[in-house]
Amino acid sequence: MSDQNAYWPDRAERQLVGRFYLAEGFSEVFNVVFPFRFIYLYMVMEHPEWAVVPLFVESATVLLMEIPTGAVADRWGRKLSVISGGVLYAVSLLFIPFAVSQSGTMQLWAVCASFAVGGLGQTLISGAEEAWVVDNLASAGRHDLIDRYFARIRSFASFGGVGAGCLALIILLSANITRPILDGLWYLAALGFLAAVAMAATIPERRPAQEDLLEPVQGPGLLSQLLQGFRVIGRTRALAMLAIAIVIAAFSGSIADEAFDISMVTKGLDARALAPLGILTDLIGIVAPLVGVVLARRFGASRVLVAFLILPATLVFVFFIAPPLWAIVGVYLLLAFFDDVWDPVAEANLQRLIPSSSRATAGSTVNQVSGLANLGGIGLFALLLGEHSEALREATPDLIAAFSGGVVSHPHVPTGLFGLPVPDLVIVVFVLSGVLAIPFLLLGRLPKATEQKP
Repeated sequence: MSDQNAYWPDRAERQLVGRFYLAEGFSEVFNVVFPFRFIYLYMVMEHPEWAVVPLFVESATVLLMEIPTGAVADRWGRKLSVISGGVLYAVSLLFIPFAVSQSGTMQLWAVCASFAVGGLGQTLISGAEEAWVVDNLASAGRHDLIDRYFARIRSFASFGGVGAGCLALIILLSANITRPILDGLWYLAALGFLAAVAMAATIPERRPAQEDLLEPVQGPGLLSQLLQGFRVIGRTRALAMLAIAIVIAAFSGSIADEAFDISMVTKGLDARALAPLGILTDLIGIVAPLVGVVLARRFGASRVLVAFLILPATLVFVFFIAPPLWAIVGVYLLLAFFDDVWDPVAEANLQRLIPSSSRATAGSTVNQVSGLANLGGIGLFALLLGEHSEALREATPDLIAAFSGGVVSHPHVPTGLFGLPVPDLVIVVFVLSGVLAIPFLLLGRLPKATEQKP
């Protein structure tokens, strides 16, 4: 991707996948609640560890439904699956303000129910949308656009995220902060997502004329489709090793953002500053995925994936010298850059290795196992927060005060291993776990022909 089209799609690319880019960017530009999603729950739930439970439920729903919904998409249409999932996800966002207004354990149940619906919506989209795009490109004979798409879609999402961050910041700085104002962020995100679904509904769904099956799927049932997805992964060494590496990376990044939110807010960060931080990470996200594709084409995907696991693992050792708030913010932004390079390179190469007829099923299989890893990470995080529940609650500012600039430093954050504050310790442990993926990347080293398939 070294030509003039490296950073902006040409006419042919816009015709094939331009509406996917627009739908993604449009949904993100109204997703004004995203920078505050976890910290909102963390401050409004009656116990700090309760904020993690809905995330656990969401991941558990994804874990249970990922493969079945992928098989449904392969059998009955990726477009129908994506649109249905988008509607469900929007409904879950609309329900959040009502759910958190409940009291006692009813609050926890209501929020968890909403996140379960959102998780189901995500599984209907996950795997199906990627398969929809890749098959559309394959049917047009444009395999060369696959890695470009996976980088570009993240860039458009980040571009939309910049708009969302600016919009959220304007709202929070210009309005008298009240609970209805904060709740309204959820409503705006839901409406934007529904509009994006309507835009995606105008995109046709196509399948390649000659499907690249390793072997035909036997039988009409979903079970045969599921087994085919497992067979495809198991019979290709490069695919199997890459899938394992992606799963490990999913565990490594499962709660990094949430841990950073707690770390920064309990060290005195004005919660409104999460909006400009979100803008900065989205600006990074516009360029970093495209940089990843350029690096992968020049040096090979395997080298890039290994290098961008080593770099974050090295960076987090800064937490052992008790860094000030500004340094933690810097580490947060650098890790965002590393993630935005790693993810699209891994996803594009995973999709290249999966045959068309099982693309949604096999992709969803990897997503589901990644969901299990993500679930384990969230569960571990919840246990750590629950162990220090009262101390963390005392170190956490009030919701309205935090979004009104009334935040001061809270020095009494509980500590754990090596004397690190609990949120910082979580960041270190989880990021370092990512290096466990390196041996699998080396064992399943992708051949140059696969990495640079024309």
